Amino acid sequence: MTFAHATYICLDLPDPQAQFILNIKKHQHDKFRAALPAEITIAGSSGVGVIKAGQEPAFVFSTLQNIATHTKPITASFGRVLRFPRTDIFVLTLQDETPFRELHQRIAVSGISFEPNPFPFQPHCTLRSRSPVSPEEEAELLSLHVPGIFTLDTLSVYMLENLPMTLLYQVKLKGS
Repeated sequence: MTFAHATYICLDLPDPQAQFILNIKKHQHDKFRAALPAEITIAGSSGVGVIKAGQEPAFVFSTLQNIATHTKPITASFGRVLRFPRTDIFVLTLQDETPFRELHQRIAVSGISFEPNPFPFQPHCTLRSRSPVSPEEEAELLSLHVPGIFTLDTLSVYMLENLPMTLLYQVKLKGS
């Protein structure tokens, strides 16, 4: 196996937040987003790009295992909804971005190779990317609030060849 298609490193959202996010995606009639897991992308959509093709999966997975062993589960809550400038992409921000930025940085300098990405790292959970967006849909999205504090403890590697995405690897954050 190689990383022949766009491959991302994500933190999977737990329930009930995961189900809440999936329901929003379905309500927004965004079939693409609704087919993706409820997650926060740590590598692939901003900051570093997707995992560069041609690397040994065993190296990538063992590197992530080592990072997970030394990373505590992340307790988080969502902030406001943000529309990325000049796009129809709506995302939930996080109240405290610090642990996500720290994990992103550890992965970025871990020795895993990534494709370039023009966007600075912005921890988020994508709600919708379907176009066009009506003024009513925009107002509805911008008014959303996802309540609750949750703990993210699962780091996953997903490959996007077809929908649904293919889960290639998963590891629990253990902390030390």
